Amino acid sequence: MSFERAVAFLWLASTRNRLRVQLQRLRRPRYLLGALVGLGYIYFFFLRRLDFSPGMRQVPDGVRLFAELSLVSSALVTVFSSWTLGPDRPSLTFSESEVVRLFPAPVTRRALLHYKLVRGWMGAGVGALFATLFVGRLVGSTQGFFFVGAWLSLGTLYLHTTAASFVRTRLLAWGTRGQVLRWSGVGLVLAGVVLAGFSALESHPFPRTVGTQGVLRNWMQALLATPELGIVLWPGRLLVAPALARTSGDFVSALLPVGVLLVAHYAWVRAAAVPFEESAVEQAETRTRERAQQGEGAPARGVSLSSRKTPFRLSARGRPEVGLIWKNLIIRRRMAGGMVSVLAALLVGTVVVATMGEVRLFTDTRRVLGPMALALAAMLAVVGPSAFRMDLRMDLPKLDLLRALPLAGWQVVGAELAASALVLGALQLGLLAVGLVSGPGAEDAWLVTWWWPGGLALVMVLPSVALAGLFVQNAAVVLFPSWVPADRAGGSRGIEALGQRLVTLMGSLVVSLVGLLPAVIVGSLVGFVLAGALDVWAAPIAGAAASAVLLGEVVFGVFWLGRAFEHLDISEERS
Repeated sequence: MSFERAVAFLWLASTRNRLRVQLQRLRRPRYLLGALVGLGYIYFFFLRRLDFSPGMRQVPDGVRLFAELSLVSSALVTVFSSWTLGPDRPSLTFSESEVVRLFPAPVTRRALLHYKLVRGWMGAGVGALFATLFVGRLVGSTQGFFFVGAWLSLGTLYLHTTAASFVRTRLLAWGTRGQVLRWSGVGLVLAGVVLAGFSALESHPFPRTVGTQGVLRNWMQALLATPELGIVLWPGRLLVAPALARTSGDFVSALLPVGVLLVAHYAWVRAAAVPFEESAVEQAETRTRERAQQGEGAPARGVSLSSRKTPFRLSARGRPEVGLIWKNLIIRRRMAGGMVSVLAALLVGTVVVATMGEVRLFTDTRRVLGPMALALAAMLAVVGPSAFRMDLRMDLPKLDLLRALPLAGWQVVGAELAASALVLGALQLGLLAVGLVSGPGAEDAWLVTWWWPGGLALVMVLPSVALAGLFVQNAAVVLFPSWVPADRAGGSRGIEALGQRLVTLMGSLVVSLVGLLPAVIVGSLVGFVLAGALDVWAAPIAGAAASAVLLGEVVFGVFWLGRAFEHLDISEERS
């Protein structure tokens, strides 16, 4: 049997066995319900939108310009990163099973290379499919054109990063001469980009009347049309041109250059290929060792537990549950760092989109930051409990160790809950402080009157709402551990797992809303009674009353959940 036929058989057999296992799990009600919910979600939110009819033709110029610039910038950043970031070794990665099955087999290095290139091409197709579902119709392109163009672009970028890793490996073998050659080339490219940018800005300086409608967009279009920046952006524009094509003629004319570029990159990969077996084995062993360490509770590679990275100095004496808080706060970089990055990117992206549109927001950045910061703080009260998981959800695989600690159940539950609450609450208070200081986004008398009283009310309420959401999420771990996805490698996957997560999320939201009712009633009564005497300043007091009710509910719930934790059956089936 040829290697190609063996690989095809392996993929088909693995897929068939995976489907058979998933179908067998549907005999259990929780998996059947999860599969039904997951299929419904995929259909209504994705498959129903997937058609190959022409997309939105009348897309605003500012939106299309921003979309094109974002795609081109992403492609160029990927190319630049492949030469500057990461280790100097082949980027081809093999799993432990692939190393065991394929490397001892009578298979040539070229066949292994083609195997990984096909896998990478398939991954590029999946990425193109998701890009089509989410943004394909928003840029004025036919979905079929966008999918094919995105697939070709992502596949070409994958080949480029692979070839770049081979070249970097060869240059590393040359020693100092190779590194000087590599970084000299990178420096020359950067110098050319900087000179092109300065030359374009000299021809088209930044407009002073940027607040005028459409001025910033017109300036960006003129700047990008300069020959200097045209040369810099030409590779990226060439890659994204098929995906952004509006007509069949534009698509066909843009397809040929990308196809030639794709074939050229494949030939480059073939010519630059270096031995990669030793590096692949080392990486596979490292990943296996890290997964084993994470399963045993050890920190992942690259996570330092030195005193410089600890949240505070842990005393040898004191409350024992503080140790659990200290342990969970150490993981804050892995759990919360990504969320902070997403919020920062969302903030910057929204400002850029607003300034490139037809509204006058750039005249005063504070008008953007104030309402946006308050909106993000409110959003964290809803999505934060699901995003910040430094609690029982993170320690779900180690519940037996937690139960063995000489602590009462309420101490374990309270300590596990405290870490996420502290990080999430601090981020919310920081956003609220930025919002209050920045001020409202419009010179409206009603907004000016309510800005500080309403903001202080949110300061009282939003952290408590987030704490209540975190409690509901952790209560689900104790009461329904088989429904909660564990934060570990090799967790449940598939449509039924997606459905389970959706059911758990919806159940948590419903329970959270029910728990908010007493706080809403008490806060409304307090605000109604004090409104006659304090006017708008009754809002902070009403918020404090509502927050007190929520905190009381959480304290009561922690003691109640602690008793349930003490009687938890840790042998409950989770497969």
